[in-house]
Amino acid sequence: MTFAREPRVSPLRYRLVTTGLVGLVLVASHAALPAGPDRARAQYALVLTLGYGHLLGAALGTRRGDRSRLANAFGLTTIALLFVLYAAVVAGRPALALPLLALSAWHTTENDLAIAHALRSRTRLGRLPRDGRTQGVALAVALAVSAAAIAASRDEGALGDVFSAATLFHLLGWLVFRMARGASIARLLAVHALPAALGIGALALPGAAAASLREWLFSPAIYLFFATLHVVHTTFTRERALA
Repeated sequence: MTFAREPRVSPLRYRLVTTGLVGLVLVASHAALPAGPDRARAQYALVLTLGYGHLLGAALGTRRGDRSRLANAFGLTTIALLFVLYAAVVAGRPALALPLLALSAWHTTENDLAIAHALRSRTRLGRLPRDGRTQGVALAVALAVSAAAIAASRDEGALGDVFSAATLFHLLGWLVFRMARGASIARLLAVHALPAALGIGALALPGAAAASLREWLFSPAIYLFFATLHVVHTTFTRERALA
């Protein structure tokens, strides 16, 4: 499928715009909140609110398959059980979320390369590349992000910068790509409205309930669990759509 009528947007322009937006967020957060812990919390609130909108948009954009209700119920039950186990384990050992961050960084890089190819060829995103060079680049970036996260783990502000930069590049890059493809701004805003409302409500409301909601909603470790499901889901969808 080609997109002959879309405006020509080069991979370089897409990457420059995305990198500029990510840099703007990081610079603004440093200027507004010099204290590392405060800055990290603010970054997580922004990045994860945007991230859940991204995950929701991907889920809503999937066509319904022919799976039975029983299969859907089994899948949801399995995911719920895995989430409960993961949340219990990672609460005591946050470092166990590191492999999920590496997977997310791999997905970001693979997706970036796929977007660049789609912009050059004016086609849709294809299957995962099978060549070793492309996967080698994605793996190298995943390892680099993981190493940076480990190096920054004792500095809450630095860790927030690493996580935010790695995550925002994918989230903002996807928005840049979608707008280059002529996506409806109103629809993009609508998809992100529910997570934004939850995020604003969690920040604005007082009390223990709101504090608990903030702890869960703005937890990078919790977000990475659902981001991992997103990676598996979108990979399967791309493979099946082009089969």
